[in-house]
Amino acid sequence: MTPRLSGPIISTRLSGCLPLSEAIDALRSAICAHCAGKSSQSTLGRFEIEIESADLLRWLAAQPSGQRYYFRNREGTLASAGIGCAAEFSSWADPSLGTLLTATTDQGVHEDGSSEPLLFVASSFDPAVVGKYAPEWEGFDQLHIVLPLVEIRRTKRTVLAVHVYGDGAEALAALEQCESPVEHLSLPRGLRLAAHGDPVRWADGIDAALGAIASGSIEKVVLARTRGYSAIESIDPCGILGTLMEEEPSAFHFLIEQVADRAFVGASPERLFGRVGKFLQSEAIAGTCGRGPDAVSDDRLAGRLLASDKNRREHEIVIRRIESVLSPMVENLACDESPRVMRLRHVQHLVTTTSGQLKSKIDDARIVSELHPTPAVCGWPVERSREFIRQHERMSRGLYSGVVGVTSASRSEFSVAIRSAVINDTEMIAYAGAGIVRGSDSDAEWLETERKLSPFDALVVRASNEFQGSSQLGRMGSHRGDAHPQAHHRLVTGS
Repeated sequence: MTPRLSGPIISTRLSGCLPLSEAIDALRSAICAHCAGKSSQSTLGRFEIEIESADLLRWLAAQPSGQRYYFRNREGTLASAGIGCAAEFSSWADPSLGTLLTATTDQGVHEDGSSEPLLFVASSFDPAVVGKYAPEWEGFDQLHIVLPLVEIRRTKRTVLAVHVYGDGAEALAALEQCESPVEHLSLPRGLRLAAHGDPVRWADGIDAALGAIASGSIEKVVLARTRGYSAIESIDPCGILGTLMEEEPSAFHFLIEQVADRAFVGASPERLFGRVGKFLQSEAIAGTCGRGPDAVSDDRLAGRLLASDKNRREHEIVIRRIESVLSPMVENLACDESPRVMRLRHVQHLVTTTSGQLKSKIDDARIVSELHPTPAVCGWPVERSREFIRQHERMSRGLYSGVVGVTSASRSEFSVAIRSAVINDTEMIAYAGAGIVRGSDSDAEWLETERKLSPFDALVVRASNEFQGSSQLGRMGSHRGDAHPQAHHRLVTGS
């Protein structure tokens, strides 16, 4: 039952810093004492305690499949793993959600925000086509906002928290069922490429897009395609995400699981926006090229990307849209004078940052609804491009290129859910897209999506190595340094 909230959150911070198992026992005792002799609690309570450092994803992997959530921001300054559901919402307009996102706790909020409820958010790219042609998206809501029953959050410290409502029975049961972290994350046996994609259909879509652009009906459209994978056993989304985190360490990492055996995971480079208090920052990421075998080649490719008329035009469309949306909501809006290059393991992107102070009464709900979808994942003009996508992609993107993030009263982080895949038991479908503008070439855009799908192809290689026993790549704790020398996100100033 989702509680109806009307006042501050009752927050209790237990003293000390304990190992995870001892912290669970301490929280159980505190909740039992709090609820003793009371038939029901009409307010939402949050009990928390600092714990010794823990691997959040390995802890999440140990918990039963069904309702598991994970989000880590690109800088690594915020990571959260949650299980269960203390409250859930399918609309930003729900009054109880508004209370959660505006009411402070009765004890105030710590500097790192660790004492306030943090909600996980996932919304689809286009609610009009959710479920159409897409049984793989069954079980996922168009908009899902959830406060987990149990959460481990890492900021400057690591905190274990549980949310209590009513008689506390759900919270106690969730703590009772908590398992210790698994020793290592695993990829599934027999993971293989099952469906490569159709280059002819892709070329037809590009031709149609170029025709629409030539006619003047649209200026840009982003087309997406899929690649299918299968395994001989159920695919653990935590194992998939753990490997993606190694493939793309400087990305937003996320996992959304609303029902058992179905999950959405990804490692996205793209920030929709981040907010700390009233300070807002957004990014335009559009324009892509590959990586070189060495630093000299990388610099050469980055220089070509910065000088590319096609990529700069594609990028400029996104910047114009972000500025036009944010201008009415933000004071002292500032935008980088020129794009920079973001280097990931497999690709390089043009990126421009926009920032400013939010005006009064501007909340995350309004920003998300007006800013998404950006031309980086849809096109321009947005609604005409989205209609073109509905007619020509012949699939539902579901949560792919939607919004995934976390939000609270004091801060929020929202990523555009690209470089992602949906998992259904033994099957996985990965998604990648490319921006089409005047001058685009279908072969070049196909190659761009191939590069964007590379992290998922790498899973197949790693899974094969793991079960052949030829290496220890599957034991993720043993190869944290196994990364491209320039894999970490680096920005190169353009002119």
